[in-house]
Amino acid sequence: MSTDAIPTRVVTIGVGGATSSGKTTLAKHLRNCLPNSFIIHQDDFVPPAEQLPIHPELGVADWDDAPGAIDWDRMAKFLSDLKKTGVLPEGHQSYDHLNVTASIPVEEEIIAGWKARSEKLASEHLEKNGEKLIWVIIDGFLMFWDERVISDLDVRVFIRTPEDVVRARREARPYVTPEGEVWRDPPHYWEKVVWPAYIRAHKDIFENEDVLNGKPNDKVKGLILFEGTETKVVDMVNTVMEKILEFSSEGRK
Repeated sequence: MSTDAIPTRVVTIGVGGATSSGKTTLAKHLRNCLPNSFIIHQDDFVPPAEQLPIHPELGVADWDDAPGAIDWDRMAKFLSDLKKTGVLPEGHQSYDHLNVTASIPVEEEIIAGWKARSEKLASEHLEKNGEKLIWVIIDGFLMFWDERVISDLDVRVFIRTPEDVVRARREARPYVTPEGEVWRDPPHYWEKVVWPAYIRAHKDIFENEDVLNGKPNDKVKGLILFEGTETKVVDMVNTVMEKILEFSSEGRK
């Protein structure tokens, strides 16, 4: 039987948090731990610049307010189809390579250990169930806003990083739009657009709507919360990988 004919079981891992909170760094480490895996970036579902809403006070495109910042219908359908097939649509293109993220290394032996465990699990799953395990990691700054997207995530992770830290990181590196243009925040964009939009988008997933200090509520079941400045990346990798392999072997949320 050819590889293409083997049924697949797709396990999805959503990694959310504010801009520059460390999402992509964690996602890339998880990809290195998991065979048959790839990353989907939520930024690939940003509408064209001309379709973004204009901020009424600043008069500039609003890239951050949840309702208009993502083409939710396209992203929801994309994830739903991906869960069924485990195959990226022909022509799908990611723009993440245009953006620079800081490298925070994790020891090679740790990555290798998780990869060996993952490969063993995938091999056993194929032998027992006749399915190829595929892991899909999705990272994004609005990962837990749309119910359709949330429902298609098997493992759910949120990195909460203080405002001053993420702001400094964001200002230190440019953002490249899907059109290939370099975007830098105009004056007052952070305090009037970025941070208020982040708070609005996430208040429903924390107790008492306390995005900065509250515990997760039940809206996003099983949410793994990391404090970005208090938890080492290696500890995030270890915690999330344990959960991924647990879900992959047992199929429970």
